[in-house]
Formats: sequence, C-alpha cells, structure tokens
Amino acid sequence: MESSMRSSPRALRRFPILYGLVWALFYAVIGVLAVSLWVHVHPLATSTITTLAYIIHCASVLFGSIAASRAAGERGWYSGGMVGLLYALLMLGIGLVVYSTFSWDATGLFHVLLMALIGAFGGIIGVNAGGGNR
Repeated sequence: MESSMRSSPRALRRFPILYGLVWALFYAVIGVLAVSLWVHVHPLATSTITTLAYIIHCASVLFGSIAASRAAGERGWYSGGMVGLLYALLMLGIGLVVYSTFSWDATGLFHVLLMALIGAFGGIIGVNAGGGNR
C-alpha cells in the first residue's frame, strides 16, 4: 500500500500536461487563498482585487507550464501551451457554470490566447532549465 502511494506522483508525471495543469490549479488555489486572507484583514478596491486575480492566473499558468515541460523533458512550448490553453478553458467553463453567461468575444479570446502564450513561454523556460528526464 505504501509503495503505491509513493509511485502515484511519478505516475502523474507520465502525463506532463495533466501534471502541469494540476500544479497550475494548486498555485491558483494557494494564490486565491492568500489574496482572500489579505482582503479579509486589509480591505482593497475591487479593481485591485481584479488585477490580483489576473496576476494569480498568469503566475499559475507560468509555474504549471514550467512543471509540465520539466516532466516532459522535450517540446516545452507544446506542453506549456497546452497547460495554458486547458487552464484558460477550464476557468472559462467554471465561469460559465457559476455565472451562467457565455460571451465568446474578443476579450475572452484574448485571455485564452494570452494564457496559451504564457504557458508556451513557461514551457520553453522549463525545458531549458533542465528536465526531470535527464
């Protein structure tokens, strides 16, 4: 039983895009919790909270794509870009379910494209920083 527990993170590394997406979601949850605790203690303007949310999403995609490309060991731009794209689509889906609105306008497409580009950039950084397969 204990050996299967130790091998489960290694099993997830065999799917680098899923691995990076899990790390991106982990970083997003940590960031959202940190900002919510900060806002609970120190009130902030709505525009500041929105800016912090964008920063959290961008940083989460960047770090998740670095983790994905390190797990893949090659084609970092692809692994990172897919992490960014899937993260953006997942956030779009969550927004669709929570707010029951769907507007596929230029702003939404720009956000999806931006996340994919940030992911590709993080993937290039991660694969060149040294992959886990070396």
